[in-house]
This record gives sequence, structure tokens and C-alpha cells, in this order.
Amino acid sequence: MAERTLTGQLGGPVPAGIEALADHEKQDLSDALRDARHRQAKALAEAGEEGLKYVPALLRGAVRKVVGL
Repeated sequence: MAERTLTGQLGGPVPAGIEALADHEKQDLSDALRDARHRQAKALAEAGEEGLKYVPALLRGAVRKVVGL
């Protein structure tokens, strides 16, 4: 199960070094990758919102729409 999850998260085959890990270690790695991606997405969203402070208020809605925020 963890190997399928890792394959999906990595977007391809699992490297040989990871295949050598025990199942619980693969699950820990999968959980760590998922958590890191969530933190990254949150940080990017916050940075996008912070960057909008430099856009004039009248244009923020349009810029959000174009940028996808």
C-alpha cells in the first residue's frame, strides 16, 4: 500500500533504495512527503496573498482570478 502511495507521490517508479525499506518506513516516508506538500501548498498560498498587497485594491480580484488564487 505504501509503495503505491509513494509511486503516486513521486510520479513514477520508486527508487531502489526506497524499495529496500520496511513497509512501516515506507509509510513514514509517504506521510512525511504528504505533510511536506501540504505545508508547501499553504506557504505558497500565503505568499500569493502577501504578494497581492502590492497590487492596487481595484485590481486584486482580477489578478486573483488570472493567477488562480
